[in-house]
Amino acid sequence: MIDRPPYELVLSRELWETTLPDLLMNPGRLAVGTCRRNRHEGADELLVESLQTTDRTPSGDARPPMCDWVVLGAPGQAAGDDVRAWLDRLQPRKTQLLAVGLVGLGAERSEWNGTVVENGEVRPLEAIRVVGPGMLRAGRKPEDCLELSAGDLQRWSRTRGALGDATWRKVAAARVLLIGAGRNGSAIAFPLVALGIRALTVVDPDHLNLENLDAGFCVTEQDVGRAKTEALQERLHAFRSDCSITSLPHSATHHCVAAKAASVDLIVTCVDRDTPRLVAARLARRFLKVHIDVGTGITFEENGGPPVLAGDVRLLLPRMGCVCCVGGLRNEEEARYELLAPPGALPRRAPQPWHQQRAGSLITLNSLAVATAVQLWLDLLAGRLRSSYWHRLRWESGQGLRTDAAPVGPAPDCRVCGTMS
Repeated sequence: MIDRPPYELVLSRELWETTLPDLLMNPGRLAVGTCRRNRHEGADELLVESLQTTDRTPSGDARPPMCDWVVLGAPGQAAGDDVRAWLDRLQPRKTQLLAVGLVGLGAERSEWNGTVVENGEVRPLEAIRVVGPGMLRAGRKPEDCLELSAGDLQRWSRTRGALGDATWRKVAAARVLLIGAGRNGSAIAFPLVALGIRALTVVDPDHLNLENLDAGFCVTEQDVGRAKTEALQERLHAFRSDCSITSLPHSATHHCVAAKAASVDLIVTCVDRDTPRLVAARLARRFLKVHIDVGTGITFEENGGPPVLAGDVRLLLPRMGCVCCVGGLRNEEEARYELLAPPGALPRRAPQPWHQQRAGSLITLNSLAVATAVQLWLDLLAGRLRSSYWHRLRWESGQGLRTDAAPVGPAPDCRVCGTMS
């Protein structure tokens, strides 16, 4: 018997919150839409692309022969929860994949049931996940219930006490893809690992130079000349040997990065170029992942005066804004050109030396920005952050830190988070 990964239905918070109330208030209604497959080692994810509510029972004969589709309903007590009876009503074709999820079941309307039919074979739907506040997951059984030894209880006692056990367990189950292992990248890698994440994959094609040491975390003089990802991997593994640390010394456009993005829970970018940011935004949209982007810079005003220390931190939920429509790209068209250009193609313009773009970098500013980013993620896991969010940090010389923060949302014509570009 072939051991196949379980089916999981994955929805964005935007789809879930616009559909569920209608279904619960109208037990006869259904939400019907399409889904895409995201197969990886841990699960066979069915990513819901669209949902529309209807009073009519849909039929597989009315959909394309190779269509992967999904039906959600909240039938209540009267209609029952026999998902096989629902399959008989929906009549999917043998060439189609159909996922059926029934929610709001039981006396307290807190139970659910679901099934998937593919190639005529019926298998249970193991979980429904909502990417958004609390990163909700309703499963038939607990997700990899973490058994803590006496040593684990002692090691994580302060962190679990501060976050609460439920939130910390979400941290401990998390897999993170980090694009950029420079100053901000290494600075954010350490607290993520220190908080207890399950796995970290670090992506960066560059090698460590002497000037990288002044604001790099977890690296030493002996690491100069090594690949940034390999040096960071070694130091983080020494700090936490139970955390899976993977080094990918490649650019963000390498095919192995997309393969990793399929199975993580969070994508983080700490880069100073638009192309990796655009790649991350597209991967986050494609696989319905949370994307955190961190950028810092120090510049001088033209009229002189003290340096300007500024940082931007964005936490972006799938379909709820991206670095293209919310902000974060200096030149989107240039990034798209670099992304689509064949290997070895000449850039449209010569790259600017770093000192022509900014004055330098400070570990103090970077630390403020990455701490803000990590705390935003923790608030999301705890269910306290309800939307995509942008923090702008600015250090006022002689006065202290000024922050501007607000929820953000998508642009209706965005080519990334509004479509599958």
